[in-house]
Amino acid sequence: MNLTDVAIDIATISFLLFLGFALRVKIAFFRRYFIPASLIAGILGLLLGPQVLGEVSPVCLHYSKGIGQWINFAFCFIFSTSFLGNSVGKLGRDILSTTVIAGTMHMMQILVGLGIILALLPLMPDLPMWLGLLPVSGFYGGHGSAGIIGASFGSEGIPDAMGIAMTYATIGMFAAVIGGMFLINYGASKGWTTHKVDKEEIDKLTHSSGLIEKDKRPSMAAAVCSPSALDPFAFQFMIVGVIIAISYLTRMGLIAIIPFWKRIPLYTMCLLMGAIVGPLLGKTKWGQYIDRPSMKRISGLALEYMIVVAVATIRISVLKAYFVPIVISTVILCGLTAFFSVYLSKKWYGDHWFEVAMGIYGQCTGTLATGLLLIKVLDPDGDTMTSESISGSSTLGSFYQLPNTTMGPMLFLSSPLLYVGGVSAALVAFALVGILFFRVKGKAQAV
Repeated sequence: MNLTDVAIDIATISFLLFLGFALRVKIAFFRRYFIPASLIAGILGLLLGPQVLGEVSPVCLHYSKGIGQWINFAFCFIFSTSFLGNSVGKLGRDILSTTVIAGTMHMMQILVGLGIILALLPLMPDLPMWLGLLPVSGFYGGHGSAGIIGASFGSEGIPDAMGIAMTYATIGMFAAVIGGMFLINYGASKGWTTHKVDKEEIDKLTHSSGLIEKDKRPSMAAAVCSPSALDPFAFQFMIVGVIIAISYLTRMGLIAIIPFWKRIPLYTMCLLMGAIVGPLLGKTKWGQYIDRPSMKRISGLALEYMIVVAVATIRISVLKAYFVPIVISTVILCGLTAFFSVYLSKKWYGDHWFEVAMGIYGQCTGTLATGLLLIKVLDPDGDTMTSESISGSSTLGSFYQLPNTTMGPMLFLSSPLLYVGGVSAALVAFALVGILFFRVKGKAQAV
């Protein structure tokens, strides 16, 4: 693999993204169900690639042999930026209670996913237990989280996990939107919503092309240095590169001392270094020079291209082999997630609990963006603090979600009982905190 191969891969993926975005603008189905352009592009890449079109035509899309390395490469940038310039603001009761609800859901999805595979083993003895860890990766965090755990399993010698995780994430996008709208209508009929559900607001959201009118376009980032000294975006990119360099040198040093660290991929070290350096810089005068919007753009760019590559290179034969457990686990976990999103939010959040429940459901089957989207349907004018609660809980949730998706596969494969015991303890801890500190008393508590 050389730089020409990289340039051709970039051109191919960029062309697929262009087609994906154009289709999203033109086809109402993609807008109605809020399907991102990167997912459409990835599916096009799969259909036009050697596994589908290549089976019937000598002319098809080809990717370089090293395109699989793109995923780990992209995660270095995604993880390095995770904690740079990030802040959850004031940690009030709303954010903390929402974090406890989301944490409970996350641990529940892990244990139920593993339990489903265990229950299927008598009927399908060849099922690998690691399959049970993949639903939570796709449902809680979407394609980004799925890519993380897929790459983690790949580093452990299980490349098939990536395609399955991406499949769960794709299913989760539809479950979040379709299931979310069903729950919203049901909640409205029961009188649970703070405001009357605005059909015009739903139509406006579903018909949005994704393009922003010229006079309404927000700024992408802020410049912290003069272009005469260094391009402002290059300045931010430089910071990310330094984090990656520190992570690489730290990893190599640890490997020289403890060979075990060879099992820890570079992107995991980038996450750890970002989590250390970011908050430390935030306590000094230098923290003001980290522009969070710029970091989000760097991370977003890497994530979009990573999703296209990961989906376009899914092995279809693997999906056929695990079709039955994928369907069964999807139905069970989506049903449980819907039930507990409503139940726990009503028990632990308080006023505007149904808006939070929909945000939690959207987040725990799709992404944070999906959760915020469902809240916007219920609270178009932002009269409640539910959007802030979901956003804050997502940031806090990264402290248990990211370590689990990066280190979880290695821990599970090394010691399954220890891993399950740790997740079970975390579930109990979240539940106890919710019951002891956030339980809503009085009329709001009744179900």
